[in-house]
Amino acid sequence: MANLRESIGLVACAVVLAAPLVCRAQAPAPTPGGLAVEGALEGANPVMDGRWEVTLDGRIGFPRGRLKVGEFPTGSNTTGGGGTPGTLLRLHTLGIDVSEALEGAVAFYVTPRDAVRASYLYYFLDGSSTPRVSVVYNGQEFAPGPLRTNADFSRFSLAYERTLLGRPARARLIGSAGLTYVNLNPTLTGHGKSNSEDFYRQELPVPILGLRWDYPLGQRLLLQASLAGGALPRVDSLRKEGGTIYLQQSHADAGAGLAYLLRRNAKVELEYHFTYFFQYEVSHEDKNLFELIDNGLQARFTLRF
Repeated sequence: MANLRESIGLVACAVVLAAPLVCRAQAPAPTPGGLAVEGALEGANPVMDGRWEVTLDGRIGFPRGRLKVGEFPTGSNTTGGGGTPGTLLRLHTLGIDVSEALEGAVAFYVTPRDAVRASYLYYFLDGSSTPRVSVVYNGQEFAPGPLRTNADFSRFSLAYERTLLGRPARARLIGSAGLTYVNLNPTLTGHGKSNSEDFYRQELPVPILGLRWDYPLGQRLLLQASLAGGALPRVDSLRKEGGTIYLQQSHADAGAGLAYLLRRNAKVELEYHFTYFFQYEVSHEDKNLFELIDNGLQARFTLRF
């Protein structure tokens, strides 16, 4: 895991440096920049007529947030902590000062303006700390001393996209609507013991709406901006643990940056990316909270075929 996490920091450089070399070696001949822009903005390759699109991106960020897991006396696993509400833990206090993420997506263009996209994101949030006071987590008490936290989570999304406004070589506005599902199971380890809370057991798909704006700055350079988000108010999760479990959840993602068209079916992007994720679960037995606010840098490679 350590080697994998260390390698993520090189994804941005690898994408930017390797992609142009690959495309230069494979391109049969230079193509007019105007056609490259037109093909990208229209959502279809005019020569290859590609319907499939594959993207791979890596992110490095500087997260803030909080984690709290409470287990009350009606629960069955209250050991050491005596069923307390749990300690409110800041990510910085847990030693989580840098985030890393990898995301891959596949899209199929039903028409030049309509597509269905599936994506999978894995977020790395790991840290080590040495609290000077006891920490109570999920009904278990961790004495002062070395503590290891793993708050990694994954996210699967499925969305429909449609070009709302735009013409060849002009600005383009794309709308999307879909669902996202998060798998979160944060774990604390210390003094030879470990405890985790399976947030994912109460998870529900969350509806997400989004907009993306592309604006050509030249024959091969694009300015891009995106915004997506969605939420569930306090709803019945349809699960029971010490009574009905209610779920409240919010998502937001925003980005802005530049894209460079390598050829008519490939481009690289570099942008600022903001992520917000909030999940809150409550029942007679549990009271769990996780919040992430992350600002970082993202690099992406896109290929159409």
